[in-house]
Amino acid sequence: MKNIPGLYQHYHAGRNDERLELFDIVQAEFGAESFLYPGCFVHVTPAFVMPNATFVDTDKRARTFFSDPQTLSFVEESKRYRQQAKLQFLSRDYSEELPIHREYDLLISQYAGFVSESCKRYLRKGGVLLSNNSHGDATLASIDKDFRLIAVIQRRGEHFWISTTQLDEYFVPANQVEVTRELLHSTNRGIGYKRSAANYVFEKLS
Repeated sequence: MKNIPGLYQHYHAGRNDERLELFDIVQAEFGAESFLYPGCFVHVTPAFVMPNATFVDTDKRARTFFSDPQTLSFVEESKRYRQQAKLQFLSRDYSEELPIHREYDLLISQYAGFVSESCKRYLRKGGVLLSNNSHGDATLASIDKDFRLIAVIQRRGEHFWISTTQLDEYFVPANQVEVTRELLHSTNRGIGYKRSAANYVFEKLS
């Protein structure tokens, strides 16, 4: 029986919000082996399916969580790959320059603001951004010339599924509005669209 860390149990496992299938899909579809997760808090789930992980957050509870040997043991017990998990945690503000000297296969943006804008420099060309639109980050990526929408992922409970068709139907505003970086930063949230998804996948073009 796995010894689940208390914070992870409270915020994710106990709320049926681990999103494991989401990261399974991304890894299987796009072959990601390394990822950067700014604003992660204690959502360690993607390390179950990808071995090279860098997490970033300013929350002191997250720093304690990732420094606890129990967390690494939990990942080792839960991982889907053979090699040893490599976890790095940076107690930093992701909007400032990070001490990172590599490029990742995957950049994760979940409920954490404009991750795509601040951290795309750490994503390799051809790598993918996985973003929801809770704070408008997927909208921001949709108007960023460095990104191209290549898939959407829908969700029902803890079940996720991917689609790569009819992508031109997404990011069509429900009301007449000019979508700009300035608008998104002023509201810090997404806008209403005629068709939406739980998560969006963008390829980094340059």
